[in-house]
Amino acid sequence: MGDRWPRQLVFTGAGAAMAGHAPVRLALTLRDRGDLGVVDGTAGHDVLALPEEPQDGRDLTEPGALIVCWPDGPGVRAHRITTGTLGERIGTMCVPAEADAMERVQGILETDVLSRRSVAVLGLGSGGSFIARELARAGVGRFLLLDHDRLEVGNVSRHECGLSDVGRLKANAMRDLVRDHHPAARVHTSDLRISGTTRHELRDLLRQVDADLVVCATDNRESRLLVNRLCVEEDLPLILGGVYRRAYGGIVQRVIPGLTPCYQCFVQALPAQAGDNEISSDGDAAQVSYTDRQVAPQPGLSSDIVPIALHMAKLALLELLGGESPTFAPLAADLVAPIHQWINRREFGHAGLRPLGVSIDEQSVLRWYGALLHPLDDCAVCAAPGEVGEEDAAAFAG
Repeated sequence: MGDRWPRQLVFTGAGAAMAGHAPVRLALTLRDRGDLGVVDGTAGHDVLALPEEPQDGRDLTEPGALIVCWPDGPGVRAHRITTGTLGERIGTMCVPAEADAMERVQGILETDVLSRRSVAVLGLGSGGSFIARELARAGVGRFLLLDHDRLEVGNVSRHECGLSDVGRLKANAMRDLVRDHHPAARVHTSDLRISGTTRHELRDLLRQVDADLVVCATDNRESRLLVNRLCVEEDLPLILGGVYRRAYGGIVQRVIPGLTPCYQCFVQALPAQAGDNEISSDGDAAQVSYTDRQVAPQPGLSSDIVPIALHMAKLALLELLGGESPTFAPLAADLVAPIHQWINRREFGHAGLRPLGVSIDEQSVLRWYGALLHPLDDCAVCAAPGEVGEEDAAAFAG
């Protein structure tokens, strides 16, 4: 380490636990050019961990040991070792184990009910990754994270994960991110591709994790239709969302089987809106290109996607809390609409809106609007729930 000493030490749960055992030698990992040292419980030479504060006159000479530490109340105290004695004290932090990390959240929600809830987040792109992170921060206890894609360089500008995760399955990268925010979370991952040929596997996964809620953040209509049908059949609440082309706005829908219209109702009743989707990749563009004219990808900015993802996260929390949080309960009276629309910019179908200015009594950008839609009597899903037929399976295959 030379003359450079970390000004701060972080002890992980394992590292802090080792400080309370008999004298043991631990490794020290330096970050931020030596400003921060991390003690994770790995055996090494740099840190001498003692079960209690060393007595005056104790010789701390240890080959290679640079820092000595011991338990101090709920934390750990650390000092430099200088010529065999205690030297300058070093600031320390302990990464809390399991539910301790959620202490402040419980103070806001007045309940730990979320720790007992299970949510399936299907699709972990720009929107799904944000939703999964927010639900982890709120203290949701169990997750199914599903996505068949790997993180690419082009995803990083809009994804919760960064360059260090490029090449990884999005499900695995998001598992680590969820646990970074909620160490006690139990996370099940899957790289299953949602299609007609995998619908039974998807059903099994939802049953396996005993999902209380499904959040569908996939980027194509076919997968949403299939997830919608499964949720109706399994009587599972469902939150869906997506952005329009170039993310000039977006739609969020909450599906409560037997109560609200399902996604199939939305597609049948409002086909133009259901068909207005972001074209964010070459694969998406290929699906809508003409034989004589290619359609270029038109992805939206992360700042335009986040409002839609945040609304989905809030609806998910409202559903998972089930009225058990006095803070969140009043929100249930505001978010009664089955469909909510957000407008980022005055483009396409909303180009004729008046500028926001100082108006509060007319439709404008940067606001949420609730839309009423009743379940359709002729809906192919919620009016006559049943197994996916051969025609549906053919549409979902591939």
